[in-house]
Amino acid sequence: MSQLIFTIPKRLVVSPSLTLLCAIHTHRIASTRTRRTPCSNMSSNSSPSPLTHSIVLPCQLSQPVHVVAAPGLSAAEFRSAVESSLLNQWLKNLQGQTGILASGDMLLKQVLIQGVDMFGKRIGFLKFKADIFNKETGKKVPGIVFARGPAVAVLILLDSEGETYAILTEQVRVPTGRLILELPAGMLDDDKGNFVGTAVREVEEEIGINLNVEDMVDLTAFLDPSTGGRVFPSPFGTEEWWFYE
Repeated sequence: MSQLIFTIPKRLVVSPSLTLLCAIHTHRIASTRTRRTPCSNMSSNSSPSPLTHSIVLPCQLSQPVHVVAAPGLSAAEFRSAVESSLLNQWLKNLQGQTGILASGDMLLKQVLIQGVDMFGKRIGFLKFKADIFNKETGKKVPGIVFARGPAVAVLILLDSEGETYAILTEQVRVPTGRLILELPAGMLDDDKGNFVGTAVREVEEEIGINLNVEDMVDLTAFLDPSTGGRVFPSPFGTEEWWFYE
């Protein structure tokens, strides 16, 4: 909404002998004002209201979670974020048996959607900040999240002349500013993706070796059952978890 700003002159105090002169001056001032174009200034109220969405979690029915879009986020991006498997799987993790909200000691008040990176028609990366508080102390726990979903990595061992070698691939990793030697790996479309199929595809694409699905061994099956067969390489900043073959 635009707000027009006008300058109102101070009241003039004159003697009777200057009445006519002041009247002339006043007429001139008024005439000048009529020719001026009023300047306009956008008030702080002109900013559109932030996009919001409310979610009711079974573990805290009396306290809905407010999902809010950060400035600059489009309505389409916000809608995609709210409906994405990345956000909804994260909410499920919070309420799981070992989830942060499971014991009832913590409370999720708000989720601020800060950024969305699309991979074609689906969200590849989702950046948000969660306001989670300890009910007893009232303190907020660190809640910056970079969500990217599950991925799979493949360990290929090659025996040659009595030595065992691990096959790695060299990748350009901009966040580190370096070329990195790493295991062949790739992201899945969602939590129910084909891990083995993705593993075979990534190996073929990255190092040119064709593998048989029947020859793949699920290494995460050797983990303690409490892990859910998942490895979280960077739990301090991302919910990404890995499946190893």
